[in-house]
Amino acid sequence: MVVLLLIFFSLRFVRILGDVAEGSLPVEAVFTLLSLQLLKNIGNIIPLAMFFSVLLAFGRLYRDQEMVALTASGIGQATLTRFLMFWMPLIFIINAICTLYLSPWAAGQSDAIKHAAKNRSELSLLAAGRFIESKDGSLIIYVEELSDDQRELQNVFVQSRKSSRKSVLASETGYRYIDEQSGDEFMVMVDGYRYEGEPGQDDYRITQFVKHAVRVEEKAVSAPYLKRSARNSLLLLSSSRLDDLAELQSRIVVPFVTIALMLLAIPMSRVQPREGRYGRLFSAVFIYVIYNGLFGATYNWIGSGVISPWIGMWWLPLLLLLVALGFVLWQTRGQSTWLNDRMPWSREAQA
Repeated sequence: MVVLLLIFFSLRFVRILGDVAEGSLPVEAVFTLLSLQLLKNIGNIIPLAMFFSVLLAFGRLYRDQEMVALTASGIGQATLTRFLMFWMPLIFIINAICTLYLSPWAAGQSDAIKHAAKNRSELSLLAAGRFIESKDGSLIIYVEELSDDQRELQNVFVQSRKSSRKSVLASETGYRYIDEQSGDEFMVMVDGYRYEGEPGQDDYRITQFVKHAVRVEEKAVSAPYLKRSARNSLLLLSSSRLDDLAELQSRIVVPFVTIALMLLAIPMSRVQPREGRYGRLFSAVFIYVIYNGLFGATYNWIGSGVISPWIGMWWLPLLLLLVALGFVLWQTRGQSTWLNDRMPWSREAQA
């Protein structure tokens, strides 16, 4: 679990830093967003973590010949399965809480932070010693020093490209101002100069000013949109939309898949002495990739009405259990076991 979380942490951290570098996210929101992303995806990380954990732990018992000693003492796969099933209810409950409650809540909080960052004031992006471009590309602003509350500015430079004539403004100090009536935000420059036109041309002008207000253009604040992944599970349960039902089933089925993967890992962990600890790891990755592809395809099929919600995703854990049963039958072929004795081909052989 820790290894998978570290991998996820590093990938998300790089992506979020990229958004910060582009100016679409504030620096102070990095670790908050990262934590929310972990909570959002932890429900889908648990199945893979449990699958690999059982596979590697039991695989080591086979590699070190400890399973041979256990089998000789009367402790076989059935006993190990019963021991593992003792912990399955706890893992099931934890996974269900993550997928049904924590993940939607974290997705909603993450979307709210991104929405607030998208609609925040452009002047809030100001950073000392850094050039900032406005959203419409008409202004380039540079501030050498900022106060702690980002209200007072020192050594301000602004290039305006709002008209056909370019202009450059420079002042020693400045401050941010919000008009109470209109709500528009201005950057007021104090004791500076305005340079307008092309240097060397007859119409080039230099204007000295005591105060000069630059209005910052802002996009209209859009209403926050709650994505389907962030909607409450109870609201999805009361909905009759196919896409909502697909989202709800994708949350409910994950804990069952976790249990099925743990049971599948028990027969898959049986390796030959010289096969190595990671002998079945590639097979496990291959199976999980196929499951993940079927999961995404089934999600789309339910949402588009290709298959009925009654069929839904319930067949995915059953398919994994059938694969586990196939591994058990293959490994115990020719042996007299409770399961093999009840198979049709076993009764035919006895007859």
